[in-house]
Amino acid sequence: MCDGSASPAIARVRILELPLSADRCYDYVIPPELIGRVHKGSLVSVGFGADKHGGVRRCALVEELCTDSEYEKLKPVLAVADDRFSLSEELLGLCAFLRDRTFCSTGEAVQTILPGGALGSLFRVKRDPTERFYRVICDLTSIRLGAAEKRATEFIADGERSATELRDTAKVSPATLKNMVAKGILSVRECEVFRNPYAGRGRVADGNVLSREQQSACDTLSELATSKKACAALLWGVTGSGKTRVIKSIIDRVIADGRSVIVLVPEISLTGQTVDLFCGFFGERVAVIHSSLSEGEKSDAWKRIRAHEVDVVIGTRSAIFAPLDNLGMIVIDEEQEHTYKSDMNPKYHTRDVARYRAAKNNALMLLASATPSLESFYRAKEGIYTLVTLSERYGASVLPEVKIADLRVDSIKGQITPLGGVLREEIEKNLVRGEQTILFVSRRGYNNFVSCLKCGEVITCPNCSVSLTYHRLFDGDHLKCHYCGYTQTVPEACPKCGSEHMSRKGFGTQLVAEELHGLYPDARILRLDADATGAKFSHEAILSQFRAHEADILIGTQMVTKGHNFPDVTLVGVINADSALYLDDFRATERTFALLTQVIGRAGRADKPGRAVIQTYNPDHEVINLAAKQDYAGFYGSAIKLRRQLGFPPFCEFLLLGIHGDDEKSVLELTLQLDTKLREYTAGEFSDIPMYIFGPFEAPIYKVNNIYRMRIIIKCQVTKRVRELTLRLLADFPRASAKAAISVDVGPASM
Repeated sequence: MCDGSASPAIARVRILELPLSADRCYDYVIPPELIGRVHKGSLVSVGFGADKHGGVRRCALVEELCTDSEYEKLKPVLAVADDRFSLSEELLGLCAFLRDRTFCSTGEAVQTILPGGALGSLFRVKRDPTERFYRVICDLTSIRLGAAEKRATEFIADGERSATELRDTAKVSPATLKNMVAKGILSVRECEVFRNPYAGRGRVADGNVLSREQQSACDTLSELATSKKACAALLWGVTGSGKTRVIKSIIDRVIADGRSVIVLVPEISLTGQTVDLFCGFFGERVAVIHSSLSEGEKSDAWKRIRAHEVDVVIGTRSAIFAPLDNLGMIVIDEEQEHTYKSDMNPKYHTRDVARYRAAKNNALMLLASATPSLESFYRAKEGIYTLVTLSERYGASVLPEVKIADLRVDSIKGQITPLGGVLREEIEKNLVRGEQTILFVSRRGYNNFVSCLKCGEVITCPNCSVSLTYHRLFDGDHLKCHYCGYTQTVPEACPKCGSEHMSRKGFGTQLVAEELHGLYPDARILRLDADATGAKFSHEAILSQFRAHEADILIGTQMVTKGHNFPDVTLVGVINADSALYLDDFRATERTFALLTQVIGRAGRADKPGRAVIQTYNPDHEVINLAAKQDYAGFYGSAIKLRRQLGFPPFCEFLLLGIHGDDEKSVLELTLQLDTKLREYTAGEFSDIPMYIFGPFEAPIYKVNNIYRMRIIIKCQVTKRVRELTLRLLADFPRASAKAAISVDVGPASM
């Protein structure tokens, strides 16, 4: 029992290393020396398990403090972590939210919320990076100074300078500074320094002047953001309509109101552009969080936020957990993107976490896109979200003129090449005019796969159920798996029949780049894909080069399709619009429409008119034609009608039960056992739940990195009863076996 009448000396904790099946509260006594330091939300070290040494040291989260326990003999709390990494009341509640909604353990939730690597180093003895700062503390008129000492005092003047500045700029050595402190000329203080790779970034191009339509949108959304009420809105605007300008103006009002903001982008490649914009306006009051930062940089961003040095946090999906107090607004830009859904435990959708945090802080959740997800647009049309529209491009720019190029015409002429005649003609016009071009290619690498002309054998990955992609690298040609990273040399003969007649099929960014170099040897060409961006900040380096007009053509995968603003780009080419149109997923047409609309929208965003060429073998397809016209309303009307007829989201939810493991037999056995138990429950105790069960069947990619994957899909509304059923199933197979396990994904990003 937790009684507030006495001083709490018992910590009720959850052990973070335990699986969901053992995830419950355990009591520990707080020793006298830690009383006052341990509080709700603290991370502590405790002994867990029975042995003569008091158990194995484990990290635990304190859920509450109590005065007594039902257990007589309690182990002590051994240590408490840096309080800057404790969880606030809101984040503590978020752990419970993730546990309830995604069926993860507390440990998985905490590891997701804390900055990368923090949990593993909380109790290690380590020295944080520090810097020495020097100040002149005496009258120098009567003191004879050496040359280096004089440089130091003149550089410091009547302010304060760091040792790094004095060394690098004033050329004063540490020995000289130490001697000046000993003489009483300088004082020195040491303080922790936060690593911030984005310090000093940012450039404001203009005063963010809004058009009449933008100002109206800003006023409507600002009123919501400053209302101190939990609410949600969708900012729907055509590509180039200046949604970011509107968002920046709303942020101004939220910060002026004394509140903070999270701005989320779907890709790391978009982070730099967004950071430069907001750092230009808000300076050092901005923190950045994304997966390419080092563990130390992520940790320091967290510390800066906890120290209230930050008003705006910018980042990808993980930035939604930033420990900001008094949140006023959460912005999810390009909200339709699948990258906002985590595919690792906890399998949360960023939008759901944003909704939770907005509700707890009486804040605005603002979704923004030219091509919103059907679920979000439906909620906006139904009045659940406030719908705010930008129907015109900003300034003098207009939507691009779009040509649909029929690749069948080139095929009939025998021109089997990624670059059709129509697209080549437009590229040549741009090169003559000195204007820039973006080309979207759906896959990286050179060729998609290698096969035998005699027997049809395709060279596949030994670890995954996928074909190997042909790459041309600096050290020779290789076949590479894009899932597990497996690489091998290109075989000279078919491994199945021995034939030497091997053929390469399909094309990727490398082949397109090579063909362009051959056609236009004087053109400056850049490539933006996962192969070209392995180094830290390489995305930004490539995009900065292109923005500075150091290249004529940018070839890329989905990284180039959204969010970017290149004033000199007047032509966009889609190499093959059909690549994602016929995937076995009910969202295939939605994603194809969004992709085409977004990439077309990169052209003509300044004073020069833009054009786009969509290459396709299906020029009459409705989705391609609607995207060419930038007609989201038309696409939505058709797509939502079909979704309603089929009973698909937003009119239902999908819950995916995944069975995976490295032993195929064990995976199949567990799949059958789970399916039997599920159907037993739905025919008996849980027969009141309306649902459809599909499967079991193999995942679209059955084996990934030697892990076999099966799935059962349930179509239903994920109510409290459905969660009870799911927890019951997980309890029936708590550990399953060492060779097979079960995972749950509510609202999977792909089917």
